[in-house]
Order: sequence, then structure tokens, then C-alpha cells
Amino acid sequence: MVGVVVVSHSRDLATALVALARQAGNDTVPIASAGGVGEERSEFGTDAVQISEAIASVYSDDGVVVLMDLGSAILSSETALEMLDPEQTGKVRFCPAPIVEGTIAAYVQAGLGSDLDAVCREARGALVAKQQQLGEQPDDLAGAETGKANTGTTGTTGGSATTAASGASGERRSAADLPRASAELVVRTEHGLHARPAALLVRTVGRFNSKVRLTNITRSRGPVNAASVNRVATLGVRCDDTVAVEALGPDAEAVVAALRELSENRFGEPSQPASAEPTRAAPATAPEGREGPEGPAGDSSGVKARDASTAVGGASAVAVSEGVALGPLYRAEASLPEVGEERADDPDRELSRLRAAVEAVGNEIEERKQRMAAQTGGYEAAIFDAHELILQDPELLDRAQHAIETQRRSAATVWRSLIEELAAEYRELDDAYMQQRAGDVEDVGRQVLQRLLGAGNALQQLQPPQGSVLVAQELTPTETAALDLDIVAGIMTVAGGPTSHSAIIARALGIPAVAGIKPAVLEAPLGTELGLDADRACYWVRPSEAVRSELQKKRRAWVAERRELQALSREDAVTADGLRVLVVANIGSVRDAEPAVANGAEGVGLARSEFLFLDAQQAPSEDQQLEALREIGVVFGERPIILRTLDLGGDKQIPYLDLPREANPFLGVRGLRLSLKHPQLFRSQLRAVLRAAAAADYRVMFPMVADLADFQAARRALEEAHNELSSEGIPHRWPIPSGIMIETPAAVMQSEVLAREADFFSIGTNDLTQYSMAAERGNTDLARFADPLHPAILRMIACVTDSGARHQRLVGVCGELAGEPEAAPILVGLGVGELSLSAAGIPRIKRLLRSIKSSEAKDIAAQALSCVSAAEVRELTQGFLASLER
Repeated sequence: MVGVVVVSHSRDLATALVALARQAGNDTVPIASAGGVGEERSEFGTDAVQISEAIASVYSDDGVVVLMDLGSAILSSETALEMLDPEQTGKVRFCPAPIVEGTIAAYVQAGLGSDLDAVCREARGALVAKQQQLGEQPDDLAGAETGKANTGTTGTTGGSATTAASGASGERRSAADLPRASAELVVRTEHGLHARPAALLVRTVGRFNSKVRLTNITRSRGPVNAASVNRVATLGVRCDDTVAVEALGPDAEAVVAALRELSENRFGEPSQPASAEPTRAAPATAPEGREGPEGPAGDSSGVKARDASTAVGGASAVAVSEGVALGPLYRAEASLPEVGEERADDPDRELSRLRAAVEAVGNEIEERKQRMAAQTGGYEAAIFDAHELILQDPELLDRAQHAIETQRRSAATVWRSLIEELAAEYRELDDAYMQQRAGDVEDVGRQVLQRLLGAGNALQQLQPPQGSVLVAQELTPTETAALDLDIVAGIMTVAGGPTSHSAIIARALGIPAVAGIKPAVLEAPLGTELGLDADRACYWVRPSEAVRSELQKKRRAWVAERRELQALSREDAVTADGLRVLVVANIGSVRDAEPAVANGAEGVGLARSEFLFLDAQQAPSEDQQLEALREIGVVFGERPIILRTLDLGGDKQIPYLDLPREANPFLGVRGLRLSLKHPQLFRSQLRAVLRAAAAADYRVMFPMVADLADFQAARRALEEAHNELSSEGIPHRWPIPSGIMIETPAAVMQSEVLAREADFFSIGTNDLTQYSMAAERGNTDLARFADPLHPAILRMIACVTDSGARHQRLVGVCGELAGEPEAAPILVGLGVGELSLSAAGIPRIKRLLRSIKSSEAKDIAAQALSCVSAAEVRELTQGFLASLER
């Protein structure tokens, strides 16, 4: 007979439910409760050991169904499952039924001698009678089980989630004995935990062996499974919200540290990404000399940008991506394919079809992401990381599996229902930005459906003619990424907005776009001439000859300006009085290389080698590192590439190194210190870069150098790697330039000594500011101390450049400061000869440098050194930049 276990935070409630169930059914049904913690279990909470003992007490080969009350009861139950013998776990089922009605239903059904599936199914349907009596429609997809329905094992909350609670001897451990860690993070990204930062968070959690739950403290939402990008999104985390992180398992401390780093670094989001800044809407007045909106049938319909509150005549237009377009209408009609209520006699076959479709779409998304990275850079391509995680969401896939197996519905029927439900959840959020993520869910869902229905790749259905203006209710990121400015002149949509993922991609691709057009435009015949001026957020249906002429003239000017900026970005950055400044790129992987070159990077000032280590389950081999470095080298050709050796420790951890916990990891074994402590790891990296340098201009830079002894130890390791390669007859480059990343005050003060031996310096202003100002960069209460334009930091930079100049050593800056227009003139004036920044900002910084004189830069730098605060420095340089525009 199937056993029943009731898990509640309250001992009294759990005990009362057992008594209530026994009154309703057969006394022979094995039932047990687990509730409360502390002495006599009088305190509110749940305990994994107590739950595992309750399961064991009612266990039989018929199985056990477990019902739970609140979120953390699930976490404790999942841990309890890991404490059981492996042969038992497959017969334990966690049921998401309401705990009171579900307990009674499960108990009664078990008393009838039903099997485990039937008992769970009856418990999940326990609310149906109440719903019908109250006039509500039951949702047969709402009650999917936590975990995998066919085995009864739980879905993981973290990444690998290997058995943490029991060792080979089978000895059980209390949940209190498992490592725990927690933190509260303040989210500083502009739109909170939207798809890209949520995807990065989920991927980070997946690298660690721990279960992680998140709670939005600010909005009282959660906890949710941190392994599910969709559950994370439904927390509705906005900018400045506080999120509680709770981790349980062997890597609890490491995963919390990694998430803290993500939060402090704004989840990889640039402070003000150029490609993500929407064009501001113009006032709600008609363009001068134009008629008001007349709809598709009018001769010269123009609609001016405005928000919904100021819309005139029911129309609303919003600038999405700058530029001008004129061309024939091409309608892109996209919706979830219709699927009938199909039954399935062979659930295994349907599951196989669904898995194959998900895998195929996953491969297509990865290919699309790589193409986008090559075109626009990692920031925009990261949108497709979110798509991959939607596709791989364990809760979504488990619910699909459960519905197929228990309801005998086809894969297509189940998948469409779940996607509709998930998209509706996003649309019900109170954050307009998060509401737009429903389009991402439908985008991914549509691709899988098309595979299941044999409709092929979604991209094959969108083939606009040359020079057309695309109109749609809303375009998905997938459809937008497939477009080309040489084919599509512009985009006009009814829905969407400047913060949608499609908008970000359109801006990155340089395609003019507006959103908020009249729905009636969608009904205009194919080929109808459309015009749009995204700079002014205007659009026209059948524009007059005068409007057409003006748009053509403005488009020619816009295209010419784009080409000029792109072309000029490939030229050297030389100030107006002849000083050349190297403008190079910061890259994190081979995916960042091509966009960097396309934007005019003259080399790489900071190649972060961590990308080879952080995403791996074990340390990459020498040959694997060599292959990645060679790929980067091919892209940059003869341009110099500075590779920073592994910069781990502190806020960057990798589980396979099993690093010890440190009281203050930022002041512990990190950067070069860690590499010297792991000589085999260091050796393989140095050998790989020496071999890669045989075909590319690689240089080596060592992070976290505090004194000359550090650098000399690193140089000895580099020379030993050279000697080994020579004795083995393996081609490599020797000697190779080696330099120091200046990020400690000690290195600044000893820069004169270090410059005698180092070939170059690169100043990491992020950590240098943190260490110098004694202000953790993620601590918002210390924000005024964390500004690298503080005069104290500028004086340190001046000290390093003076030392470099005396020994003819190039000094670069590779921190975020290098990409700030307000900082560039000051840095050049202080003697910095190389600015290393993200690819997207290179054309802008090069244009700025060409507009100033080095003499002016020296003057502004001298004034900055005499300021007393970062705010005063910024006010000074803002005034200087404003004078350039006059």
C-alpha cells in the first residue's frame, strides 16, 4: 500500500492533518508527519532528517507520496530524499497538491489500493470539486509535480546537485550539518533581473553543487528555484530590489560568493550601453508641415512619438532604433501554431519527439548566438543565453513530461499549453519591462512547436524582399537577429518597446525601428509604401511626394554618417596635435574578438583567460587553451593581444579547485598568488600562450602583483615553461613581452622598481580603486569612494605613468574607466598611452580623442589632480567636453 507523508512548518498542523486523514479513510494506510524544529519540535520550520525518517517509517515497494506546505519545506524534502537509500528514491513522489485537501485525497486513494501514480493524480485534483462549486475552471496543467514524474526524484535547485547528504557508508547527515550560506544582494541593473542577467545567474548557479533559492525581499515574492530562469523572472526583481540568496550543499559558500560578484558587477550589464539606449520620444505634436494621422488609407499619415497618456487619435509611437527608412510593406505574421487537443497512446514516443525538438532548437539558438556575437558583440548575443535557459528550464520540461505521461496528451498539445501559461505569467507581472519577456517565451516555444509539427526552422518563414519595411504585431529576437540592414530598411511594430530584446538587437544591427504603430497598419496591402523616421519617432503610410523626398534625403545622410563612423573607427586615434593613443579591446572570449576588430580595436589590452576555466567542469587542458587562443589570434592577425593569466580567487571561484574558505577573499589567495600556489595549472596556461604566440602577437600580463618578488616568480615560471617546450621541440615564441596589471597600492608605490623589469603596465582601475579607497565596489553605501575619477586614484595613475615614462614602458588602463568619455582626456593628459575598453565604445572614444589636443588633455589632467573629490573632477571634465561641442 502506498504510504503518505505530511510535511509542514508546524508540528501541530502536520499532526492534525494525519488525524483528519485517518478519520476520512482506512486506518490501515501508512501515514506519518514531519513538522517543526527545535526542542519538542515546537519552533516553526522543517528538518530534512525528520522528513527522511518519516518517509522511511511508511516506506514500502508500493511507494510514498509526500505533501508539503511552504517553499522551504520543498528544499528540506529534497534534501531528505538524498538521505534515503538509492533504491528507495525512485519510489518517492513529491506532490504539489494543496496540503489539506491533497492529504485527505491521497490517504483515501491509497486506502483503495491504488498505485503511486493514481494516488498522486487524485491528490493533485483535490481542488477540482471546490473550484467547480465556486465557478472556477480547473487547470489540468497547474499541478505538475516537483521533480521528474517518471522517477519521483527531484529536479535540482542548483547545478549538478550530487548527493550531498549521504556518503558511501550510507550514514545520514542532518540538514543542519550540510554547508549553508546566505546573502542579501541589491540588484543594480537598469531593468532588474531581466532575461540576460537572470540567464547569467542561472548559469552561474549551475556550475556549483548546491541547491539555491531566491526571494525578492522588497516585493515579498518567492522563494523560487534558482535553476529555473522562468521562476527567477517571476520574482519581478527591479532595479534596487533586495534579493535573499539561500544555498545548501557542498558549494554553498562558493555559489553565494559567485552570485555576490555578479551582483556587484551589475550582472555583466554596462552602466549605459550605447546600443541599449532608446531614442527619446519627441513631444506629442505632428511634424511641422505634415498632416495628422489618417491611417492606412490616408495619403500622408504621420504619427509623432508619445507615450500612451498623450496618444492622439488612438495611435502611439515610440522610437526604438535610430535611423530613417522608406520602402514597401512586408508583413511578418507570427503566432503560436494552432494545435488540436491531440491524445497520445505512446507517451514514450511523444517524450522522445519533444526531447529531439528541444535539442534541435537548442542547437539552432546556439548557432544564432554565435552569429550575433560576431556581428554585434557579447552583450546583444547574451539575449540568446536567456532563450537557451528558457528551453532548458527544468520545471518547464518536468511539467511537460508529467502531462504527457499522466494525461496521455501529445507533445505538441502539452507544449503549446505550457508556453501559453508561462507567457501569461510574464504578462501578469507588474513590471512593464518584464512583461515584454513574454515574447521571448513565445519565441522559444514557437520554434519547438514548429519542429514538433514539421514546420521547419522559424527563420525560413521570414523572407522579406530587398529594401522592405517590416511590419508586425511584435517581432521576436530570433526573427530580428535573422535580419540584415542590406535587406530590411526598417521595422514597425504594434507592440514592443525600446527595452525589448528585439529592440536591443535592432539597434545593434543598425536597423531603424519604431513601436506602437496603429494596428490598422497591419491590414494594409503588401507592397504599400511606408516611411519612418525613428529619430523623430514618426511613420507614414503612403507618404506624399514631399515626405518621400525628405525621407530619401535624410536616409542618404544617415547611411553616409554610419559608414563614416565605422570607417573612421578603423583608423588610428590621433589627437588634433598629433599624439597617437592606442585604443584596444577588453575581451572575455573568442566570441568578443570579431566585433572588437569590426569596431576598430587596434589589439587587445585585456584578454580575460578566466573564460576558459569558469565555464568548465574541470581544468581545461593545455591543448584546449591553445585552440581557444589560436582562434582569437586568427581574428586579430598582427594586432597585439595582452593575455591576463588566470585571475581567480576573491570573488571568482571555480569548484574543481576546491579553494579553502577565506575570511576576506579579496585580500587572500587570488590572481597571481593563486597561480603560483597551483603550479601545474599555471604551467599549462603559460605553455599554451607561448605556443599560441608562435602565430600571433601575444603578450602576458600577471594580475595582483604586490611587489617585485611576485613578478620575478611569475617570470621564472614563464621561463621554465619555455625551457620545457624547447626540450620537447614544440614551436613557440621566446622571448615574449610580460607585464604587470597594476591594481594594488603597493604596486603603484613600487612602480619605479617594477618598471625596471616589466615590459609594460596596465592599470586595473576597478580593483585599484577598491583597495586604495578601502571601499568594496559593490557596497552602495560607499559609492562616493568607489569612483575611479577620485583625485587620489588619478594621482596614483600619474605615479605609474611617470615611472613608465622614465623607463620607456607603455602604460595602459584596462578598467571600466578607460571607456568613459569623461575620463579619456584626463587619462591621456596623465600620460596613459593605451585605453582598453569594450568593443561597443571604441568608435566613440576614438572620435573623442581625435577632437582634442594633447596639450588640452594635459591642462585638464593637471586641474583634475588639484580637485578634492570625484564629483568635482567629473564636473570639470563635463565642462571640457561641452566646450568641444560648441
